[in-house]
Amino acid sequence: MWAALQSEYGEQIEFVTVDANSRAGADFSDLYGIRGHPGFVAIDANGVVVHAALGPFEEEGLRELVASVLPDE
Repeated sequence: MWAALQSEYGEQIEFVTVDANSRAGADFSDLYGIRGHPGFVAIDANGVVVHAALGPFEEEGLRELVASVLPDE
């Protein structure tokens, strides 16, 4: 699912995966209030968090979320 989204939106959106068990992952989780996994944070081009939640996520829901952070064309 992630590979398909990356392939489709990779020019418009940066996808980042963090290991919650690493120091960087723990810092990221703390920063965005993610208290479990899998967690997901969508941040728009202005750095505003538009969605932060625990998963898992269905592909359709992720596609809707990705579309919500795309800049208006």
